[in-house]
Amino acid sequence: MSFFEAARKGDNAPFKYVIAIIAVIIGAFIGQVPLGILISVKVGEEAGGFEKLEKFQETMDFSVLGLDPNLGLFLILLSFVSALAVLFLCITVLHGKKATDVLTGRNRLDWGRVGFAFVFWFGLSAVMEVAAYFIDPGNYSWQFEPSSFFPLLLIALLMLPLQTTFEEALFRGYLMQGFGLLFRNRWLPLLLTSAGFGLLHFANREVGQFGFALMMGYYIGFGLLMGLLTLMDEGTELALGLHAATNIYGAAIVNFEASSLQTPSLFRVQELDAGLMLAVAMASGLLFLFVAARRYRWEDWGKLFRRIEFQDVAGHSEQP
Repeated sequence: MSFFEAARKGDNAPFKYVIAIIAVIIGAFIGQVPLGILISVKVGEEAGGFEKLEKFQETMDFSVLGLDPNLGLFLILLSFVSALAVLFLCITVLHGKKATDVLTGRNRLDWGRVGFAFVFWFGLSAVMEVAAYFIDPGNYSWQFEPSSFFPLLLIALLMLPLQTTFEEALFRGYLMQGFGLLFRNRWLPLLLTSAGFGLLHFANREVGQFGFALMMGYYIGFGLLMGLLTLMDEGTELALGLHAATNIYGAAIVNFEASSLQTPSLFRVQELDAGLMLAVAMASGLLFLFVAARRYRWEDWGKLFRRIEFQDVAGHSEQP
């Protein structure tokens, strides 16, 4: 079964997509409540609390408020976990589908694909980092502290995959399929979901630090890569693994000054060349596409620009 054949299961009335998106937004806000309460309490307790709050909003460094950065990371991620739970609830109750129906066209999620993408991308990121270190070792500082790193690692391994699964399930799964059913093509859903994914990161600190155009190019480009993987492979498995590897690596292994998530990672980069980062990301993405295409034998790239055709009950192609 293809990715868009799986999309046809259940009730796909357009108004139900609208209800689900509103519910997901509400779910995300509910998930932010514990963090909001904790920050409000700390601001009220601390001398100069509002000045510290402004400093926190600029740096996203929870230590400014006297909070453990790992606790802050956990509470930030609760919002995504809450939104993921609401999204899956809407898929099963509102649309009458299984959660896996929006993740893959296969009978079940292919964990081998998820694992391959994770290991390959994580390893590729490490190789690139080693090369960057040898070029400019003074730009890296070692900040390993067992008491803070191992709780961070636990949070990263347990919570970040839920955050990335939410983003992939929403953009490359739910919305990609919904737009595909609406427009009956693949290229427009690819563009729309990639743009939406980029705009989701509009408020990230990196955008203000490095510029809107450059960072939107990075985020939208990342969305295009995830979308191409999903459309060519008829499922989100490769995107799930790659996205999880990206965020876990950035949180636990190498962090940088302008990152939206300030964590006690193993290394910290003092100065980040955002233009070089974008170029490396593009080259890495093209390499991964090439390897995945060879590994999974993607031959029909033309389907990206053809009308989506569905099979009727008798197994014949549906007429336009």
